[in-house]
Amino acid sequence: MRRLLFLLLFLVAAAVIPEARSQPAGQRFVSIAFHDVVDRPDELETDAVTGRSLAQFFDWLKGTGWTAVSLDDLAAAARGVRPLPDQAILITFDDGYKSLYTRVFPLLKVYRFPIVSALVGSWMEGEAGGTVSYGGDRRVPRNNFISWTEAREMQASGLVEFASHSYALHKGVQANPQGSMTPAAVTWTYDPATRHYEDDRQYAARIRADLVRSRSQLAANLGRAPRAMVWPYGRYTGPSLEVAKRLGFSFSLTLEAEAAYTSDLFAIHRYFPTRNPPLGEIADNLRFDAPQPRTRRIACLRLDAMAALGPGAQDEALGQLIEDVRKLGANTVMIHAYAALSSPGAPLGDVFFPTALRPLKADLLSRVSWQLRGRAGVEVYTHLPVDAAAAAVGAARVPALYADMAKYTVTDGITFDLGSMPARPAVVPSLPGEIRARRAVLNLSAFTGHDRLLLEAYRATAEIDPRQRLMVSLSAPGPPPEWVDVGLLPQSRDVAETAGLARRLRAEGWLRPDAAGRVAFALPAEPRLQVEALRQAQRHGASAFALCPDQPALPPAPALSAAFSAATYPYRP
Repeated sequence: MRRLLFLLLFLVAAAVIPEARSQPAGQRFVSIAFHDVVDRPDELETDAVTGRSLAQFFDWLKGTGWTAVSLDDLAAAARGVRPLPDQAILITFDDGYKSLYTRVFPLLKVYRFPIVSALVGSWMEGEAGGTVSYGGDRRVPRNNFISWTEAREMQASGLVEFASHSYALHKGVQANPQGSMTPAAVTWTYDPATRHYEDDRQYAARIRADLVRSRSQLAANLGRAPRAMVWPYGRYTGPSLEVAKRLGFSFSLTLEAEAAYTSDLFAIHRYFPTRNPPLGEIADNLRFDAPQPRTRRIACLRLDAMAALGPGAQDEALGQLIEDVRKLGANTVMIHAYAALSSPGAPLGDVFFPTALRPLKADLLSRVSWQLRGRAGVEVYTHLPVDAAAAAVGAARVPALYADMAKYTVTDGITFDLGSMPARPAVVPSLPGEIRARRAVLNLSAFTGHDRLLLEAYRATAEIDPRQRLMVSLSAPGPPPEWVDVGLLPQSRDVAETAGLARRLRAEGWLRPDAAGRVAFALPAEPRLQVEALRQAQRHGASAFALCPDQPALPPAPALSAAFSAATYPYRP
């Protein structure tokens, strides 16, 4: 019955407002990132699949009209020499596990599928009976990985092309004074001895040295330098990508669960199947569409109280915050990256990340965001008010301030307060790649004042971390622009206002299943109204909600947790 209701709502919405789709130029294709392959289910790790599952997947590809393509095929399509087939898939295997030779390669010879395999240089070093440093924190047998002799045999078959997975960037490095370890390729490292962070020159030199060593090693052992850079953990920065391009890489692969396009072979996104998913789940995920509502639960957080504590008390407060966010059931948090302003319109005060442009209140943002991402399993968005920043540092230096925040904080997105509201934005599905494509073609000359500054600040952030998404706090109760991932509606005053807005947005097509996750309802400040307001909006198809006073009431009341938690959606009356 519920599925029928969602289908009816979708059809009504489609009749009211035609679906507006935009995607990057070039041909669309998909890519999948496998890692280890094991014989038995009891041997499975998070990144592994069984040989049986892999064979079933290969059978499914053969039987349903898919064509496995190579990097040569992608390059030819990008040049306009030879188009890709309609159902093109790039198959990849990361890390060079021994199973690549013992379990995958025999299947490739049967199915004649080309693949790309990414090797970590430091894991390929050493004697067969020795050990290697794995992930920077433990030693594992060298025999866990393929040998160079096996790599040469696979390369000679024409079925396997080897890529760089870095020489030794597949690990964490110290990211802040508190000792958080974040991915080496995207971190401006902190040196506790000097109490300083890497500058841009030092960061680029470290990345360059690693990639040069990886390319030299692969060329020496396989007779050719790699064409593809497969970033560890799927993460890279704009500066690291520029280093890779200058060194001669012509492909770059991530772990974003999105489609890829021949117009940008430096952003080949890949779906990463974890925990040996069933074939049906893999097939469904390779569609990269948005058939179901994007369940989003947002909690807005301030760090002022934590900043006032001593180091030991900060640790305790952070642990409690993480536990409270877990109890609340949020899957997204928005962290204010600055100390509370004295009044609306005041210049930006002290900040929670290192920058030469503003005083440092406390170096907390990096640690809090990383701990929340890893321990609470949430997406993290940061927020800085652009007008206050402009008043404090000058409009011309605002982009540099946001770039500093991106360098020293690993997050998923950034939040702004939107100035003007769009007249009648098109209903756009919740597909990050398509929304990013709309942002990329925006003409800044069409924007003025606050909103132009907003976009300049966002682009400076995205130059550091190209995967950054964009959330905006809307100034009026209406839908977000087409180029925004999530629009946060103004906080409603009561249940009736929430229900009325949900009713209106549903009628306009905004709460159809594939788009509802882009419109987040900010629940009333009064706790006794929040549960009923949420349920009323859910009945109209809303799937994204936010608790956004400066600091939501934590720990949450049991009734609010039960209603708000992403784990208990959808609400069933």
